[in-house]
Amino acid sequence: MNNKILHTIKQLTKFSTSYKKATLMKQPPIVTATFLEKSSAIDEVPLQEILALAKKLIQVPSFSGDIEKAVEILTLTKEQLTDFTFTPFVSNSFPSILYNNGKDPKHFKIILNAHLDVVPGVESQFRPYEEDGKLYGRGSYDMKAAAAVMIILFNEIADQVTYPLGLQLVTEEEFAESNGTEHQIANGIRSEFAIIGECGSNLRLLNETKGILTVKIITQGHSAHGAYLWRGKNAILKMYDIINTLHKHFPVPDTDTDETTINVAKIATTNNVPNKVPDNCTALLDIRFNKKDRATILSRIKSLLPEDVTLQVDQNRNPHFTDPDNVYIKQLKIIGKEITGKELAIEKTHGGADTTYFSNVGCDAIEFGPIGHGQHHDEEWVDIKSLGVYYQILKKFLLSVK
Repeated sequence: MNNKILHTIKQLTKFSTSYKKATLMKQPPIVTATFLEKSSAIDEVPLQEILALAKKLIQVPSFSGDIEKAVEILTLTKEQLTDFTFTPFVSNSFPSILYNNGKDPKHFKIILNAHLDVVPGVESQFRPYEEDGKLYGRGSYDMKAAAAVMIILFNEIADQVTYPLGLQLVTEEEFAESNGTEHQIANGIRSEFAIIGECGSNLRLLNETKGILTVKIITQGHSAHGAYLWRGKNAILKMYDIINTLHKHFPVPDTDTDETTINVAKIATTNNVPNKVPDNCTALLDIRFNKKDRATILSRIKSLLPEDVTLQVDQNRNPHFTDPDNVYIKQLKIIGKEITGKELAIEKTHGGADTTYFSNVGCDAIEFGPIGHGQHHDEEWVDIKSLGVYYQILKKFLLSVK
């Protein structure tokens, strides 16, 4: 184990977990939030406490890959959860934490999962503010406000439930690599059901996600002087023909579709001068594939390429699916209707999430988070009212599980 990983583990574990709740940092007073007409179905919501913690999390510029800030933001969560034990994980220097309620540190009935890393942003985006019922800031929607709800809720009720309950906090989800949730699962963490508080769900139950295949296509040609094109073979033009072929078989959709899609994300060559025929070209493709294409998508792509073209797979994540008749999904729907007066929709989503890693090992999972908009955009926000509704639904659900 290298010194960098050892240092990360020491940083994560230097705070004792034996403190009592009386020693917690002073929190803002609890405010009763009665958002809905069905007041009999609404509990007290610590909304100001949720907002205060969300703002603290947003203020940490925890870009994916910044290990120092990853340790800093995980340390901030430990200051909120001093009454609970946790297991620290480190993979390729990326730290993550799994809190437990003392029932079982590895096998859970329910896991709450949140990522605390964000995509890069400008300095002003890390100064959160409220306006028109919305909380703005980098990570407010993706997904630090949801994480704040989960942290405060875990702190409140984890010792009240009789089953193993976990809180999984990771710091590399935006990289979509194997150093966070997947690393924990590879180390034996299991759960009957996982709730990923990811952005994009908007209080919907997202039970199905497309798979992700990221590939590089590499073409080779022959260089020549730009004035004598017939003496060379242009690798970019060769790539142009390949992209056109792929486009014919996987056209850009005009609207929402369940079909497999291909995004040409980048085309590059090492040639930087105008008077040379480029002898190499690389295209980066982002392929989102459905369940029916899972077994064949890679071979289909290869069949469309000339024999002398190289295909390199950078990422291959399976589609995720949890049966809509899952007992926990049914319970969430019942409770959601009690709280909101409306049915929680069960829907598919196109973007990837850590649900995939759970489904890979036979664990059921969904994406379920508050309402918001603008993930990875300049004007990112989360709806404050929805944070209260989100808290209410999760709390009543967790307390209902036997």
